Amino acid sequence: METHTPQEPPTAPADTPAPTAGASRKVVVRRSLIGVAAVATVSWACSAVSDFFENLGGGPVRSAADYRKQDINTREAGRGIISDLRPGAGDRDRMHEEGSTSCVDDLGFDDNGVTRKQPHYTWGLHYSGEADYLADLAKLRAVWEHRGWKTEDQPATEPLNPDRPTPRWPGIRTTDDHGVAIAIRIDWYTGKPTLSADGGCIRYQRGNGVTARKRTGAADSKSPARQGTVTYDDGVRVSIGPVRPMTPTPDATGDGTPAAHTYRVPVTVTNLSGAPVELRSYDIGSHAGANPGVTRLSSYPAELNSGGPHVVPEGESTRLEYVYTAETKPSHLDLTYGPGELHTPYPWRLSVP
Repeated sequence: METHTPQEPPTAPADTPAPTAGASRKVVVRRSLIGVAAVATVSWACSAVSDFFENLGGGPVRSAADYRKQDINTREAGRGIISDLRPGAGDRDRMHEEGSTSCVDDLGFDDNGVTRKQPHYTWGLHYSGEADYLADLAKLRAVWEHRGWKTEDQPATEPLNPDRPTPRWPGIRTTDDHGVAIAIRIDWYTGKPTLSADGGCIRYQRGNGVTARKRTGAADSKSPARQGTVTYDDGVRVSIGPVRPMTPTPDATGDGTPAAHTYRVPVTVTNLSGAPVELRSYDIGSHAGANPGVTRLSSYPAELNSGGPHVVPEGESTRLEYVYTAETKPSHLDLTYGPGELHTPYPWRLSVP
């Protein structure tokens, strides 16, 4: 019977050097670099996927104040271009708001108070001929180059109806410092020169509106005051008060019998911003649980009973009167008010005479 003697494990040749501390450090460093690269790759992939779905949903959610600012930027961009053209080529105040079929919530991403809108406006231009039109385009090229904006040429478009010839004039396009796309071209539908300013599709949180830079009186006091003001960051100013007693018409109270105490509350909105303000009947409200026994008459203000918003153009003011009734005289009125959906509502504490 044969027996086998266990063999010793092979040993390294005598001339094979043992691993050094430097070599070990190189291995550790190499492994660390591989780990860092792997983490960076995974992070980049996650970020790319996140950006993809964010863009698919319409971009990042911004504030209503951001939308308001970009709307003003877009209007001012177009009006500024009108000023750069030859006199009589266009009217700054005669602009048309364009709807957008692309800035819509087709995929169901907008919820929880998020909406989207695209400030996009056009102005009709008037030229006696192609030479005047091309001269203005050349002038704009120089202006845009001086401002550091890149000019893109746009070829003449084919007429929508071949049987109705339209000018085959080229157009130009640029993007300003606020991201507003500005273009002058021949409108494919009307066949007339047109200026457009497009601020892009913006997703925004409705409840995060333009804030106040100054509040006084009844709008900034814990104790009641006769009146007060709120001045917003975009230049819109609201004044409320003083409260005055009044006798409403019989049909305004609903049952034909006036309440024992009726008060009118004047609200004046002055629009010194660069875009209109749309007022609605529900812009005004009460603090939760405030003013027990006090009722607001929905038939006032009459200006807000047409169904649509009441528009306060730039540079103009509107005075409205809200009316409250009570069987027992209240010590004061606690209200909240914000002009339109893009401005933050603030509490007001008005004294009652």
